[in-house]
Amino acid sequence: MKICVTGHRPNKMYGYDIYNRQWSELKNKFKELLVENICDEAITGMALGVDTVFALAVLELKEEWYDIKLHCAIPCKNHSCKWIKESVDLYNDILSKADTVKLVSDEEYKPWLMQKRNEYMVDLADKVIAVWDGSKGGTGNCVKYAKKCGKEIIRLLP
Repeated sequence: MKICVTGHRPNKMYGYDIYNRQWSELKNKFKELLVENICDEAITGMALGVDTVFALAVLELKEEWYDIKLHCAIPCKNHSCKWIKESVDLYNDILSKADTVKLVSDEEYKPWLMQKRNEYMVDLADKVIAVWDGSKGGTGNCVKYAKKCGKEIIRLLP
């Protein structure tokens, strides 16, 4: 079972401290859903916020000897170039522990490449976890694409 995630960035969720209580609770919910759904490959787009916390949940499961692979879908060459050092360091650490790192486009950053990355993830996945408040934007576009593809969506409200 392959499961990908889509969700809001930190400014629309619980802030940039991904180790706070709310992010930790979401990480634990991700772990629960991955185990319940017998996920053996988890796919993240590696954006700040939901994607990063999802990746951390997968890495924790691996440390707990759960048989799961982490697949990181990178939208473009310079994806993390505008992030603060702590975020870039965490990003690189996650990538170093991933089983698969796929550069979806070798172009420089362009907003539409985020949707191309989302479509790549949805196309591979059996199910999509969407941490989504119903608003328009990247997460909403990803959910719309997943519905069009007939994918099962597990929606979590932020």
